[in-house]
Amino acid sequence: MRGWKRAALIAGSCALIVAMVVVWVVVDLGTADGVASVVGASVGVVGIGYALIGGAEQQPSGFRVTRTGKNTVRGGGTSNTGITRTGSGGPVQASATDTGDVEADGDGSAANSGIQLN
Repeated sequence: MRGWKRAALIAGSCALIVAMVVVWVVVDLGTADGVASVVGASVGVVGIGYALIGGAEQQPSGFRVTRTGKNTVRGGGTSNTGITRTGSGGPVQASATDTGDVEADGDGSAANSGIQLN
């Protein structure tokens, strides 16, 4: 969270803290307890709504592979000296530099010395 969203969250949180302290000082604790319950429930509902409509953006996963070794596979095997990512985990930022030599020999053989996204 950056920019104005972060500033708004901090300002709103500070305002709620000040408001709760004022309520605790001015009125009795029974009333303060009721106000705190209503404020907490309201903030929870707003937070759930924000997350459901996509307000909480998913940050890209970062993968980096550098200087992997030589990779040789024979007879239908699978080998990986880099990174394999399976499933859907959201956006991806990936880079591979100076990766090793790869050799796959035989039916069904697979070798990877960089980044493999499935």
